[in-house]
Amino acid sequence: MGFRLFIGAASLCASFLAVLAVFAQSPVTVNSAKGYLILGETAYHLDGATLPRPDALCQSSNNDWPCGKAAWQTLTDRVIQGTLECSPLVSLLTSASIADSLPAECTLDGESLNATLVRYGWALTNASPAAPFQEEEELAREEALGIWRDGFVPPDNWRRSDASDCDVCSARHESIVRSRERHQQRTGEASTD
Repeated sequence: MGFRLFIGAASLCASFLAVLAVFAQSPVTVNSAKGYLILGETAYHLDGATLPRPDALCQSSNNDWPCGKAAWQTLTDRVIQGTLECSPLVSLLTSASIADSLPAECTLDGESLNATLVRYGWALTNASPAAPFQEEEELAREEALGIWRDGFVPPDNWRRSDASDCDVCSARHESIVRSRERHQQRTGEASTD
């Protein structure tokens, strides 16, 4: 009888440990400064979903607001409330370029975290025609969610504009050219001595 009791208790303990293993999650750390999250000991960046820099400001009808901080806080709030799993994606065209993090598709309680952040306006897709989550981004834009409130314009759109449209850009370009010329003059003078 004692042996059966021991086997029963051992089976119960093994079952309990198996259940704990299913519900246990590696600790998650969000590193907004470097643009990735750490699950266990591995750093991941969300493939196809780019959050604004943490110090980014977005314009609203009244003033600027800290949209970058809000986006990263939303990510942090979400990952601590559920079970996060990340699957690294392998690409022959790219390397782990974002501060040595791996591109990944992450799920939170079984739903794509990458797509969810884009869908609710806290992340952007890239500008390529084959970019994932374009439909989600369009819905977030139409519904003015997250960073899309108050007519947000993605940086790629205003950065691509012609330099002649920008007085500040022209002045900066002229300043850079003058600095290079001065540097060349100084190095030329130093080499003739």
